[in-house]
Amino acid sequence: MKYPDYVKQYRPKGTVVKKVNDTYYAYYATSKRVPGKNYPVQEIKGLAGKIDRWGFHPLYRTRVDTEHVVIRECGFTNFLLKFEEEYISRRSGPVQERRNLYYSMIVYLSNNSFLNDRADVTIYPVDEMVERFHIGIPNQITAISKICEYPLEELEPLKYICSVRMGKRVFQSELTKVQRELLERLGIEDNEIR
Repeated sequence: MKYPDYVKQYRPKGTVVKKVNDTYYAYYATSKRVPGKNYPVQEIKGLAGKIDRWGFHPLYRTRVDTEHVVIRECGFTNFLLKFEEEYISRRSGPVQERRNLYYSMIVYLSNNSFLNDRADVTIYPVDEMVERFHIGIPNQITAISKICEYPLEELEPLKYICSVRMGKRVFQSELTKVQRELLERLGIEDNEIR
């Protein structure tokens, strides 16, 4: 088979080229002597990369740990975090305490929030929030709803926008039609809440 000049130019040593559709792939190959044959037999070891007009592009395999998978909600949490400074400015007390209260309220509203994993955040249980800050949970929910200008029930689809962590790799969940429409109504991009 006749290949374009750039394929011959960029093909790494120790590889063979195969064309699939309009793409040229390089595969690692070696020759091995087989008893009883007059010529060596070619062994293909695996995919090395792709070749195009701009050069050779190696392909890497990534190992993903499937034993330990962590799924965390990020859509609802990140939306409410946009209003963090406004919430904090309306309360008195040390800034870090006010911030931890807001984070604790977010976790109360969305139990699977990624805030649970942050080491720099203290998440208070409900009874400790009430006792420590002398607050009523329904009043705080109303305050958060007023700050973000939306009833929290309407934001429910955002709770299903998640990130999935497998080892060192992080994957984002695909948005549904309802979630896209809600984000459009809220006037925010999906990358702002991931």
